[in-house]
Amino acid sequence: MNIASSWFKRSLMVAAIVTSIFFMANFGVANSGNLWTEKNVVTQEKSFPVGVTLFRGLAESLSPAVVNVRPMKKVTKAYGNMPDGFPHRNPSQMKPRGSGQFRQRGEGSGFIIHKSGYILTNAHVIENSDSLQVKLSTGGLFKGKLIGMDRVADLALIKIDSPNPLPVIPLGSSDELKPGDWVMAIGSPFGLDLTVTVGIVSAKGRSLGATPYDDFIQTDTPINPGNSGGPLINTQGEVVGINTAVMQMGQGLGFSLPVDLAKKLIPELKANGKVTRSWLGVSVQDITLTDKESLNLNVDQGSLVRAVVVDSPAYKAGLKKNDVIVEFAGHMISNSRKLPKEVVYTPSGEKISLKLVREGKTMTINVTLQPFPKHMMS
Repeated sequence: MNIASSWFKRSLMVAAIVTSIFFMANFGVANSGNLWTEKNVVTQEKSFPVGVTLFRGLAESLSPAVVNVRPMKKVTKAYGNMPDGFPHRNPSQMKPRGSGQFRQRGEGSGFIIHKSGYILTNAHVIENSDSLQVKLSTGGLFKGKLIGMDRVADLALIKIDSPNPLPVIPLGSSDELKPGDWVMAIGSPFGLDLTVTVGIVSAKGRSLGATPYDDFIQTDTPINPGNSGGPLINTQGEVVGINTAVMQMGQGLGFSLPVDLAKKLIPELKANGKVTRSWLGVSVQDITLTDKESLNLNVDQGSLVRAVVVDSPAYKAGLKKNDVIVEFAGHMISNSRKLPKEVVYTPSGEKISLKLVREGKTMTINVTLQPFPKHMMS
């Protein structure tokens, strides 16, 4: 009995020593007394799910450049109602009828693009407001000034005056963005400041039917009311989109304006406060199988010209009915929706090249765009 007990104790000691050696060898305790050696720090980081440390770093470094935009509007309200809009149940408690004003506040997001205080946001966040308040992540509160706004693109440029240089987020390229790419959104959904969400790009070139020029990035990154105007950020820490809309009947359906579109409009918004749209003067449609057979077309994609407006830029450049436009200023035109988006956001007066297919032959012609005729604007 004593021999067995002694053997058992020795076995426990050996096991303890082996276990100790195993832990010291694997976790670096024996050499330096430091819990994590350099080698094992790398091992520890690799054990995290992909993207955790990346997005944590992006959130910490970029959040200071994301702001909360508070549009203020004067609203007239009858004194006879409670502030929450419900009438008094007891008529004896009713105040004399009359009217008064209070300031109704909305919520949105934005991001700083220049250290002097220029901020991008959505037009729908600030339109019809009487004044703007911009709150920084540091707690600073500033009065915002509207510099320019374009309702068609749903983009607005505002500015705050700060005594110190402000943090900025660099603008990247939405053209380089591909479905499946990781993206991150920062904003103030439902007034909750600096909320960070992560997802992927689901698709590009989405149209929601708001205008003929819709060209949204679709993402499953959670976007909610209050996120509007905030940045959609790639893994390089660059803005690739401006969060704009959600589809209420579905989950994981958020939509962002491409930043490349914003980059085209920012100079004009800053200089003129508005965007002057360009006009080509053609009516186009997608190519159908019937069109391909009846017109003997040798292409499957492009914008098929169905009509050319007399005295329009297209007419003066020599475009004809049944031409197929396949390229605009170096950008491929794969369908009829692509062409209007390229035209309308190209500065008027600019001379661009059009590549087209006419009667089976490929040719290039130059067109000088003109401002969109006022009588044709809806």
